[in-house]
Amino acid sequence: MKLLALSTLAIQGAVAFPSLMGKVDEAFQPDKRAAYPAGCSVSKLCNTRMDISDSEIGYNAKAKTPAQVASAARNNCGAQNPTGCTSFNAKAQYVSTSGEHAYADPAPDEIRGPCPGLNAAANHAYLPRSGIASLPQTVDGMNAAFGMFPDLSGFLAAYAIVFNGDLLTQTWSIGGPPPSTTIGSGLLGKPQGISWSHNKYEGDSSIGRCDAYINGGDAHSLSVERFKYAYVVGMDNDRYTLDKFAREFTKNSFRSIRQNPNYFAPLFSTTLVSPAAYNFVVNLMSNRTAAEPNGYLDGEIFKTFFGVSGTYPNFKWLPGKERIPENWYRRPSENGYNAVGGVFGDLAAQFLAYPVSFRFGGNANGVDTYTGIDIADFTNGAMHLDDLSKPENLACLAYQSVQQAVPDFATGGLLQAATKVLNPALAKAFGGLACPRITKFNNNNLNGYPGHSYSPTGPATTC
Repeated sequence: MKLLALSTLAIQGAVAFPSLMGKVDEAFQPDKRAAYPAGCSVSKLCNTRMDISDSEIGYNAKAKTPAQVASAARNNCGAQNPTGCTSFNAKAQYVSTSGEHAYADPAPDEIRGPCPGLNAAANHAYLPRSGIASLPQTVDGMNAAFGMFPDLSGFLAAYAIVFNGDLLTQTWSIGGPPPSTTIGSGLLGKPQGISWSHNKYEGDSSIGRCDAYINGGDAHSLSVERFKYAYVVGMDNDRYTLDKFAREFTKNSFRSIRQNPNYFAPLFSTTLVSPAAYNFVVNLMSNRTAAEPNGYLDGEIFKTFFGVSGTYPNFKWLPGKERIPENWYRRPSENGYNAVGGVFGDLAAQFLAYPVSFRFGGNANGVDTYTGIDIADFTNGAMHLDDLSKPENLACLAYQSVQQAVPDFATGGLLQAATKVLNPALAKAFGGLACPRITKFNNNNLNGYPGHSYSPTGPATTC
């Protein structure tokens, strides 16, 4: 089934909830309850419950489309290998949580951020406990802890270094700005870390975090209400899958559109990275066993990785306390999660099953005024929406958008430093693709979206 045929809702606007427009400023102020330390707050608006029906996302459990049937059949090893993760080696896949990898709370000067997996890896010293990592440290740590292929981890680390990190030391922060004593320069100025990388690395519609704009710029603090939305989708059988989270991302995109007047989905950070982050939870946090080599993700594992305690619905977030579970086994190295077949394969399956989950555009005039950007217009005719049903084309779109972004932001020595870091990583992740050539992206209509220019900066944080 073609993506284009089901995508009407993804490229049109509506004004179904005008009553929210006048309440945004009132609900914008962070709710600084005692459960959240200073700088780790969640706004009342973000924690306001909003139910989205299955019918709104085009899903009927009794009348699934062929693409939805295919999506539901996916296992927790992802799209890159149709046969799944068929092998299990307990010795090779066991992830130690003792000795040098024993859990430790982050010290006051150690940085944590919006990604539970990165926080857990740092708390167990698979990434530096400081929260500041180099590209080689990222590649080694993410493979050891999660079975992520070097092509994917290397690209993500290189991107973070170039756009949000320090080109002088070639490091990046998994949370807020690094200590001033270590700061060199990044492509966009002073390194901000991924906590303050809105519209560059971090985007709206997170699985557990608030949209930055409705939370005073803070997209790193966990919203218990947002986490509950995700948790409840697996409560029927205590299992979480790619298909369940695909539906949950789709519903969260509706919540963003209806709560956040500045909702904006730029190509990399929100169109692609935001839904991919949901897939990371399933692909990388599932526990593998001999009986279930593809892995399973249950509620306890989910809570442990996300630093959440309690039982539904009485959860409590424990900032900075994300852990790798005891007796936990990662993906097999021979089936590590990679870029093109893994990340973009899973995204293509999701967009086919739930076309309205493909969000490229934003609110043009307040809440619930989503208007999509036409892919053919954006790529000057090189690609059309239907083309994105293929993982390779999704990957090509991401690859060329990153390639073209660097010269837009830098010249001279800074450009050379950026390309020296980024180009080898791009080649490893995307070098085998035969991409349609996009000579230039058409950015002329981006200024019609207020959220396009929203880019908060903030203090160092351990949340």
